[in-house]
Amino acid sequence: MTGSDAITLTGVGKRYTQTEQRDDVLLRRLARLGRNRDRTERWALRDVDLRVAQGETIGVIGRNGSGKTTLLRLLSGVSGPTTGRVRVVGSIAPLIGIGVGFNNELTGRENVFTNGRLLGMSAAKVRRDYDSIVAFSEIEGFLDTPVKFYSSGMFLRLAFAVAIHTEPDVLVLDEILAVGDLAFQLKCMDRMREIQAAGTTIVIVTHNLHTLDRTAPRAVLLSRGQVVYDGPTEQAIGRMHEVMQQESRDRSDLALQEGGGATFLGGAEVRLDLVDDAGVRQRTFATGEPLVVRVEATFDEEVRDPLLGIMVAPVGLGSPAYSTFTVPGAYSAVHGPGRPLEAEVRLDNRLLAGGYTVTVALHDADGEVMVGTTPAESFYVSSFDVHASGLVDLKAAISIGGREVEAPSGSRLGGTPPT
Repeated sequence: MTGSDAITLTGVGKRYTQTEQRDDVLLRRLARLGRNRDRTERWALRDVDLRVAQGETIGVIGRNGSGKTTLLRLLSGVSGPTTGRVRVVGSIAPLIGIGVGFNNELTGRENVFTNGRLLGMSAAKVRRDYDSIVAFSEIEGFLDTPVKFYSSGMFLRLAFAVAIHTEPDVLVLDEILAVGDLAFQLKCMDRMREIQAAGTTIVIVTHNLHTLDRTAPRAVLLSRGQVVYDGPTEQAIGRMHEVMQQESRDRSDLALQEGGGATFLGGAEVRLDLVDDAGVRQRTFATGEPLVVRVEATFDEEVRDPLLGIMVAPVGLGSPAYSTFTVPGAYSAVHGPGRPLEAEVRLDNRLLAGGYTVTVALHDADGEVMVGTTPAESFYVSSFDVHASGLVDLKAAISIGGREVEAPSGSRLGGTPPT
């Protein structure tokens, strides 16, 4: 490959205008005439400068709403920038949403041909590669079914299979590498390595930071539509959790300013810190490595026999991975001004690769009233040597035909499964 750039963004910004109409019937009618409309503008991206060399693989990370998908839409030509310039050299195959480029009323078979043509494949090439596309997707039994009846996983399997057969110069992927079961993900990773070796430029948006760390040596971190870090992926992941923590603090401050904060009995200020087994502050922990949460709370008023609770939640999911409280009456003490509380929570870290948050809360002795809580603190778990996927490592003991079968040691997600 030459050393020239496949992607260049210069001063790129993307602005959206939202129109809100009043509830009053008369005002709504006037709004249709162009009056009494409340227009708000939101910049999804602002002042983005980015250069990606031909044959390079980069990741784009950040919390929801940071501008990741907007960036991919600009790269793919789905929308144009409000300011600045976007330049992409060569053919591009975008996978930026479930079913983009697919017709819901057509069958899977028909969509292979129509989507292949949309992505720049000739009719002859689609016919030539059809069997390979179908075999890769592993949905042979549903090809004559309209895709409107497909699950999101089936959609993505077929879309990924078509896209990787287009042999594009630039491949753009949005949350595509988490498709299907572990075996299919491993197959996708193997094909990704083949595409990389062929010199294709790849841009990946994903929340699966473990997969990204093994796929892309470089990552761009977006926050509120701006690039706040561009460099080695491992450092970008660490920086991401710092940024997420600051964004959480900002939102908490805003909620308090707007009167949305909770009123706590006792007015406790609770702080936490994450450390490893040696007491060193960390934001990245390996599966199986102890995770220690140190807690310190100060009080404006007297609180007797408080309960301490902790919750660990995956980033982007509504339900916790784990939560617990101390048993009422198990801890007996009176805290108040000048009498702080110090605690340490040691977690048997069986979490698998991904981003998580931990929150600590104090309640009164009955558990009915919250005394104080911490903002959600972000951390990352790596699982390089664990042959498993999901949220937690349940350490399965497998026996086949009455004989115990051990999972391969030292195997890594994203690697080739043993034969």
